[in-house]
Amino acid sequence: MHILSEYTLKISLCYGVIYLFYFALLKPLTNYVSNRFFLLISSVIAFLIPILGIDFFIAPQTINASSFINNMPSVNINAAGKIFIPEDSSVNIAYMLFALFIAGVIICLSHFFIQLHSFKKIRSAAELIDETNGIKLYHLNMDIIPFSFSNAIYVNKLRHSEDELIEIIRHESVHVHQKHTIDVLMAEFICIFNWYNPFAWLIKHAIKQNLEFLADDVVIKKGADKKNYQYLLLKVMGHSPLTIASSLNFSSLKKRIYMMNKTKTSKKHLLKFLFVLPVIGLMMLAFRDTDSKTVNANEKRASTNEETFKLSELTYSIANPDVAMIVKKEQAKSLLQVGHPFTITLIKNERDRLKSLLEKNGYNNITNHSISFLIDSSLTNNSFSVQVNIDLQTKIPSVNKNNDALNKKSTGVTSYNNNQLHDFISSMNNDFDHGIKTFASNLQSLNMENVSTENYSLI
Repeated sequence: MHILSEYTLKISLCYGVIYLFYFALLKPLTNYVSNRFFLLISSVIAFLIPILGIDFFIAPQTINASSFINNMPSVNINAAGKIFIPEDSSVNIAYMLFALFIAGVIICLSHFFIQLHSFKKIRSAAELIDETNGIKLYHLNMDIIPFSFSNAIYVNKLRHSEDELIEIIRHESVHVHQKHTIDVLMAEFICIFNWYNPFAWLIKHAIKQNLEFLADDVVIKKGADKKNYQYLLLKVMGHSPLTIASSLNFSSLKKRIYMMNKTKTSKKHLLKFLFVLPVIGLMMLAFRDTDSKTVNANEKRASTNEETFKLSELTYSIANPDVAMIVKKEQAKSLLQVGHPFTITLIKNERDRLKSLLEKNGYNNITNHSISFLIDSSLTNNSFSVQVNIDLQTKIPSVNKNNDALNKKSTGVTSYNNNQLHDFISSMNNDFDHGIKTFASNLQSLNMENVSTENYSLI
């Protein structure tokens, strides 16, 4: 549940950046074909950026070692969620938000299928007039403005003169030949799964508006009289009953006339499209794993005063198969890598990273003893093997603010008071810290060449 909410928030931010980039740099240009492909490709990439992340292209070790990357601000969605959602009610709120998301998707999908059903009814009532070069021309005996869908054009020939029909068909033919239906349907699906995001609806409008600019531009380039064509747009003013179709009078008439009369932008303005590459890179950096960044900072501060050891082997002992799968998927982000040096602090940071990872996936009440490290110090040349043990079945009783809740109604259940539990948890933390210090002291005084028996330390 947490992963889905984080993913949807990141997509929303991606669409916000995409639209603002288009609005500020690309929308004023008359490079309509380039704008079309930018809107389509960037809309697809927005779904992938939160999944891939910067560590898909750069090794996590390189990211942790780069001061430039670590000094860049990041979008910490998890921290924001902890601030605005109380921890004791986070599960209920998460399910409520998920139910609201699904309800919105169902409503938008229902509207989409209603549109498809309306189109089928219109098509069944249409009369085929002609078919040329794979384009079908239909006559509709109803009060409707001209539109196209897929490879067909629909028009009421009784409402227009012969010259007007020629320009209308020429305009709609551009939509058919360039397969603009794909763009329109993609915009619909973007809004279906991002119905909560206002930038998704703005991108949908931008896609459809740019298609009309493109079709107008082609018609004018083919020799149509600009003034007469603009008068034609005035005559066919109206509202199309189908949002999934490309209609002749979709966009603002004033804006379309302005773009038709605008001076064509030079090709040097196409260089603006190159700015999208650093924008994508910055978004990936903003969505990087902030937990790894924090851990790396702690590691650097401690590494100057600690002895380092070489990791020769790394194994895992995880009873829960679901937990094992989660850890395996994030193995590339592990701070412990075979062949690389490690310190005691690095092991503690790796434990914190695993704890944070499991909490993100819905596992709560994770104590320090749920994640332990078995270190084999019997190897030579200052090399060690480490076994990571994760056991989430053992739970430490937690202190409840309400003392009555600690007394179970069922017989045979031991009751704890707040002082007992506080002393118990404090003693466990003290034992853990003492074990760390003892192990570090033993390692520093260990003569690796004379070791002949296996020595294990549990962290």
